[in-house]
Parts: sequence; C-alpha cells; structure tokens
Amino acid sequence: MTVKNILFATDGSKYSARAASLMEELLQAWPEAECTVIYVTVKENYAYDLVPDAVDIYEERLSEMIKQEIDEQLARWKNRLRFVHLTGHPVKSICTAAQEVKADLIVMGSHGRGLMNEALLGSVTHGVLHHSEIPVLVAK
Repeated sequence: MTVKNILFATDGSKYSARAASLMEELLQAWPEAECTVIYVTVKENYAYDLVPDAVDIYEERLSEMIKQEIDEQLARWKNRLRFVHLTGHPVKSICTAAQEVKADLIVMGSHGRGLMNEALLGSVTHGVLHHSEIPVLVAK
C-alpha cells in the first residue's frame, strides 16, 4: 500500500498525542506522504449566542496550542505538515476534509470513556469509522 496523503484528526487530548506518535512512524515509513492535521471546533458545545467573541478567541488559542504541540512532536517532518482549523460537526468535517485532500488514510485517537460509549471508542472516532469511505487507523 502506497500512502501519499494522510489526514490526522486531533483534539489535543492525550489520545490524540498517542495518534501523533503513530504519525511519526507513518511519516517515517512513507517518506513521500504529506499530512494534513485537522482540528474541528464544535460550537454547539458552547453557549455561543451569549459570548461569541470569547468562544472564538478561546478556540483560536486552543487551535494554536494544538498546532504548536503537533509542530514540536512532528518537527522532523514539519515541511510535510499542513494544519487546518475548521468549525462544524466533527465527523462530517473530518470525512469531508479527508475527501477534499484526497487522503489515503485517516489517523485519529480513541477516547476510552467506558463500555457504554461505542465499546471504548469516542463518539467522533466511532462516527468517522462508520461514515468514512477512506480507511481509518485508530491509535488506542
């Protein structure tokens, strides 16, 4: 399997950090591969109508922190990374972005929140696994 484009979905969690470690291995294994790192802001999580400026500022800072962490962790491959910050529904945004960048693979972390939550997968990971037409690699 030849991989030219990888979409790495992150939310800055410890599970995403594990997926970033996996990205190091993948970028080493596929020296021609490019990586689009995506972070999705979900405005439904906030009382957005009450404080839209505060939410936007917080999310921009969070996005920048995530970008810096990824740049540091994957510094060796920085010239092969592109960071994208989107707003919307995470599952739809990730699946759409993967198609737009013609990704060969989606990499993301899992969220172990208990047996009742999609058999130890986070709802976003579960959704991407079931809606993506592109192979998904989940780092536990």
